[in-house]
Amino acid sequence: MTVDHDVVVLGGGPSGLAAATALAMRGRAVAVLERGNFGGPRVGETLGPQVGPLLRALGLWDDFIALEQFPFRGVRSAWGSEAAVERSAILNPLGDGWHVDRAQFDALLARRAAAAGAILHEGVGVAAITPAEDGWRLQAPGVELRCRFLVDASGRGAPGGAAGIPGRRWLACDRLVALVARMNPPADRPLDPELLIETAEEGWWYAVPQPGNTLLISLLTDVDLAVAAGPRPELSARWEAALSRTNHVRELASGATLEGPPRIVRADTGRLLPDRGPQWRAVGDAAVGGDPLSGDGVARGLRSALDAAADIDRALAGESLADAPDAASFVAYLDRRIRYYRMEQRWSDALFWKRRHGVDWESMPITLDPRRVLSWDGREPAADVIAPIEALLPPRAIRAVLERLARPCPAHEALAALRDAAPLGDRRLLVGVQLLVEAGFLGSQ
Repeated sequence: MTVDHDVVVLGGGPSGLAAATALAMRGRAVAVLERGNFGGPRVGETLGPQVGPLLRALGLWDDFIALEQFPFRGVRSAWGSEAAVERSAILNPLGDGWHVDRAQFDALLARRAAAAGAILHEGVGVAAITPAEDGWRLQAPGVELRCRFLVDASGRGAPGGAAGIPGRRWLACDRLVALVARMNPPADRPLDPELLIETAEEGWWYAVPQPGNTLLISLLTDVDLAVAAGPRPELSARWEAALSRTNHVRELASGATLEGPPRIVRADTGRLLPDRGPQWRAVGDAAVGGDPLSGDGVARGLRSALDAAADIDRALAGESLADAPDAASFVAYLDRRIRYYRMEQRWSDALFWKRRHGVDWESMPITLDPRRVLSWDGREPAADVIAPIEALLPPRAIRAVLERLARPCPAHEALAALRDAAPLGDRRLLVGVQLLVEAGFLGSQ
């Protein structure tokens, strides 16, 4: 039997559950489809104090404070030098944050959504989505729903709506993944209430204490680099070998034992194009996925959900859906990320860091004649040579322009192909094409 709802939410992470709660609080009939279960393992364990007002808006503050948590009182960071620099949370006008068990936190959000009136479905896999009169029809094992509006909260790449909502694509700006492991330190060793960050040749590490006196330790690296790219059965050995090459994280983990092999979790920076349309909208990481270095993923997801819920409620009442933000804010974010990664120069020749240092595209002189005919001879670019260009142009966008130039064409046509693949501003893209020419990847006639 098909059940009718105002809104169906794809994904039961913080942004999906927050959107469901906010819409149900407005009297909308809402269902949530979660591929796994609401208490499953997730990443994003450290919450800054900015989540406080967002949780209050969802009616969750008292229940959240009652959760078992670990205080987040600062960051200790070895970034740009071997010495670790401490930054206390006392410098934040909102005070301390929290290290939480994400399974418990997400289960709390699920209970709040259900209490607000949302219907929750776990373990449904990826639903089949088809357009229906005045909305959408969704089918999964044991579930058949119809709704007027669809919210995609299924995470980076928006896999939940990939097959059912046409005309969308995910623009991934890097290859970043997180290799996440839980460790048990000696029982008599108290944990410091800090987030520890340390850079390494193959990426960067962070370690956070967890309720129950455990540690979550993660390596952020590219999926094609040695630690992440080798055989999966050997992942634990490669991860531990990389850990042994650190200083501060190794010291923190001394004597601790792994609970199990590291999990590989997608962590690429990217955005969904477009992130909304008639009767649908993406929220959280399904709309924009930020670098974990920002440390605000959960707060950003909650804020995105609350903003979207208000907008969707108005749309269901017959008003127009708000316009999507232009690309300028995302490009500005990418440039801030480059500036922060440039602060670490100790491994400037390593592939991971070359891919993130980039050039100053705003001040670089433009010398490429738009009428110049360019071509690609089919030779694959060497990874270390093309790496600096990847700081400006997403890898798949580079591939798209190379394939376009398998047939010679003027530079302005190559720029148009690149603009279609990665709408990140013409000057940035033009500098990228110019760098491809200067590096010898593109010939001219």
